[in-house]
Amino acid sequence: MCLKKMSVVYVAVSMMLVWIFLCIVSNKMLSLLSLSALLMVGVMEMGVINDEVISMGGSLSYDFLSYSLSVLSIFIMLLSLVSSKSVMRTSLFYFLNLSLLMVLVFAFCTSSFLGFFFFFESALIPLILVIMGWGYQFERMEASTYMFIYTVFGSLFFLFGICLLFYSGMSDNMLSLGSNVNKKVSMFWWVFMIGFLIKLPVYPFHLWLPKAHVEAPVAGSMVLAGVVLKLGGYGMLRLLMVMSVNLGLKCYNLMLCVGMVGGFYASLVCCRQTDMKCLVAYSSVGHMSLVTLGCLSNISMGVKGALFIMIGHGLCSSGMFSLVNVFYSHSGYRNLYMNKGFLMKSPILCLVGFLLCSSNMAAPPSLNLLGEVLMFICSYVISFCFLLLLMAMTMVSAVYSLHLYTSTCHGKGSESMMGWDIVSYSSVFVLLAHWLPLNFLFLFMP
Repeated sequence: MCLKKMSVVYVAVSMMLVWIFLCIVSNKMLSLLSLSALLMVGVMEMGVINDEVISMGGSLSYDFLSYSLSVLSIFIMLLSLVSSKSVMRTSLFYFLNLSLLMVLVFAFCTSSFLGFFFFFESALIPLILVIMGWGYQFERMEASTYMFIYTVFGSLFFLFGICLLFYSGMSDNMLSLGSNVNKKVSMFWWVFMIGFLIKLPVYPFHLWLPKAHVEAPVAGSMVLAGVVLKLGGYGMLRLLMVMSVNLGLKCYNLMLCVGMVGGFYASLVCCRQTDMKCLVAYSSVGHMSLVTLGCLSNISMGVKGALFIMIGHGLCSSGMFSLVNVFYSHSGYRNLYMNKGFLMKSPILCLVGFLLCSSNMAAPPSLNLLGEVLMFICSYVISFCFLLLLMAMTMVSAVYSLHLYTSTCHGKGSESMMGWDIVSYSSVFVLLAHWLPLNFLFLFMP
């Protein structure tokens, strides 16, 4: 009980620290050190959290699912700020990013569906401002509009579901709704899921994602791929915990089939991409289809596999975007065929890049491998066709991951290669900081 109280105190103190960060953002080094201390305390408290739900009073509570995603948010935000050393208007940039972190932590810790909807939508505001204020090209306005329209439109269905719960005389609490949702509400479960499928995103609701990633700065891409996409999977898991879904419905089978076939198609699209950011963005669509499979499987093994893939993808995709940013900052091009010969320039960068690319294709001992093994078992239980699709996706992911590595690191560099700046140690440190927990975190997973 004492340990639980310590955990409650930690979460409360972490909320206060985030507010303090917003007041001291003018001091960059102090903000980074404070986030590092908060992350270290969070990791130390991870051993206390188990499957039991710990309530903090009101509408705030957390379990292993919400706590692990909250710690992931702090970790990714810290590395994204370290990667953004040369941004303009530093104070405003830090304010928006730390505001986004605060909203994400509240979204993962709230136990109210209405509160989750509020923070779910509030995360768009600082993220869109970061894309519009620090994006690379003029098309960032179009990308922000795409993301806003897609996510807000899909979330209206989720809001309709919350209103339907209130109208039926039930609470919107995620923890007290078990076995209490009547059949009239459960009939529309697939409508409530649309907002989460867009946020993940799952094919065919993925069109906003490549545009947002291409136009966003490196910090925006890292946080968007590493944490914000996980709001969709988290909301899907919470909703299916209180909804009684008939697994024989046609809409259920259609949702699974479209998600898996679309994920395989997105993986094939990666093989033809020449823009490195688009390649990593489309690979996220393929990986998120596995999260959809795990969430909809109604199997405890599938739910665990979905959580492992979300955490592994958050670390891996954030590291891949950071790697792409290092290539872009030294060559000035995002085109895959304009970046060659980095092995001659920085062997250690190529080594860490190879490690990240291998983890992206679920090579051992990465957390992605553990999640995909659970997904293999889960897909076999559901349907043998899904198992074949998952095997094909795994093979294609190995193809485009190795293609990204060989195209950028091998080959003959351009004539201006000798004029490139030396790759900084901080860039290599950020990449290693992504790879180390990705490959050793499985030792501590329950």
